[in-house]
Amino acid sequence: MNHTSLKAVIFDLDGTLLDTTDEIHYIFNKVLKINNLPLQSKKYYKDNIGSGIDHLLMKILPKEFVGNYNSILSQAKELYSKYLNKKAKPFDGIYDILDLLSKKNINMGIVTNKIHILAGRCIKTFFSKYNIVAIGAEYLYPKKPAPDSALLLADKFNLKPDNILFIGDSQIDIFTAKNAGMTSAGVLWGNGSEAELQNAGADIIFSEPMDLKIFLINQMA
Repeated sequence: MNHTSLKAVIFDLDGTLLDTTDEIHYIFNKVLKINNLPLQSKKYYKDNIGSGIDHLLMKILPKEFVGNYNSILSQAKELYSKYLNKKAKPFDGIYDILDLLSKKNINMGIVTNKIHILAGRCIKTFFSKYNIVAIGAEYLYPKKPAPDSALLLADKFNLKPDNILFIGDSQIDIFTAKNAGMTSAGVLWGNGSEAELQNAGADIIFSEPMDLKIFLINQMA
């Protein structure tokens, strides 16, 4: 991507814009505790965030679990909705990045595997001052790494995919960007490791939000 081609940025949500590990650890361990199931460590959640509530629940349930999965999934969704945004917070430096993009009139979007309604509540709580178009799970299209939601945003922005930078903290995000024909950027302040992002084929990897901000400034110079 050269400095004349950046027209939009699409972000992942959890682990990229928002630090939600404490929140997810609290909510899902509460679900496990209610059902007398063994609890999981914060690191376990950190390593498995990103594919949506249903996938995470399947990962944390013990292999010998024989109960009603759909009942526990409904319980998890209810508790997630109840405790949403109680322990989440934007990563340091994220508002500076969004301010920069807003000032430069760069289109901004979010594609997340968080349930669409809950993603909307997160944006209303933390990012309401920005013009961000967000698409979450259980909306119109399959979850990431399917490119459908990212390509829908490209259409909304009236842009070609190669004018868009897709930023996320997981392999799923990198695969989504590649499937959509967008430049892929991995970030290391979330849940994915540098090795995972490299193995997924990330075009760029940023260690800190400030590194991303400097990159964007140079792209828009």
